[in-house]
Amino acid sequence: MVARRSMLLAGGIGLFGPPRLSLAQPKAKTPRIGLLWFFAMGDPSLQQYRSAFLQRLSALGYVEGKNILLEERSADGHPERLNALARELAALKVDAIVAPAAAASRAARQATNSIPIVMVHAGDPVGAGLIASLARPGGNVTGTTNLSYAGKQVELVHELAPRAVNLAILLNPTNAGARAYVVEAMDAGRRFNLRISVAEVTRMEDLQHAFALIRDMRADGLLVMGDPLIGDHRAEVFAFAASARLPAAYDPPNMARYGGLVAYGPLLVEHYVMAAGYIDRILKGAKPTDLPVEQPTRFELVVNLKTARALGLTVPQSLIARADDVIQ
Repeated sequence: MVARRSMLLAGGIGLFGPPRLSLAQPKAKTPRIGLLWFFAMGDPSLQQYRSAFLQRLSALGYVEGKNILLEERSADGHPERLNALARELAALKVDAIVAPAAAASRAARQATNSIPIVMVHAGDPVGAGLIASLARPGGNVTGTTNLSYAGKQVELVHELAPRAVNLAILLNPTNAGARAYVVEAMDAGRRFNLRISVAEVTRMEDLQHAFALIRDMRADGLLVMGDPLIGDHRAEVFAFAASARLPAAYDPPNMARYGGLVAYGPLLVEHYVMAAGYIDRILKGAKPTDLPVEQPTRFELVVNLKTARALGLTVPQSLIARADDVIQ
């Protein structure tokens, strides 16, 4: 009897159709985007970049927490943490990874060769092995690249300190753009008969040694290459430049807003606007290999007169007139 009732029940299901539950449409998957930050989440630059990224996503129809989700990981200024964090994002099977600067982009690329990666202001991505070329990236990486501004920085220091003879460069040699930066600085230095030496820092603990080396060089001026590690410890760099009374030129422009003397470079915030555009195209089916890499098109010159006064420097009026932003 039990078997017969079971058979009749099954037959009843067949006669009256499947339960209403089976008619429901499957819920659309909400895309998840990984963000691999170098700076701590509270860093003001990170918050500015994040805000620009989200605003552009919103303009494109994506609202965080509604129809798009963010998986954010921060190395808190420790480059050695990037690889593990990138693997963590890859294990989550996010739909794409946004990776600012070459170091984070390399970590993401090592973690996955299938998840699309949008690099942001990555220096020398071809030399770093991230892409095959700007026009045809190949593989799973595309995004925006940065350029070297060492020549411009040399010109700025020479304008601020025309009697300078020895310039020092503070840089991270593991930065993909470091070699091109030094070559460009040396070329510019020859035009002004300047001797240029390099002080390297690959981790926070190297800073004091680099500062001592710059003092030993008897440097008359300082060039500071844009790099996440150096940017994360900018307060120490500013304090050193002040104590050594060194006119220093920085990249990116925000470095002058935070306390550096003068800075020139691209509007990095615009790279995050472009990154949101890449994410939109990828979520709509585009492949990174078919999306050409974009270069910066807008640049800023920022002069900090407050820092100049502390150094006892008089900034030429011609330089102030050219500045896009003057910090009083």
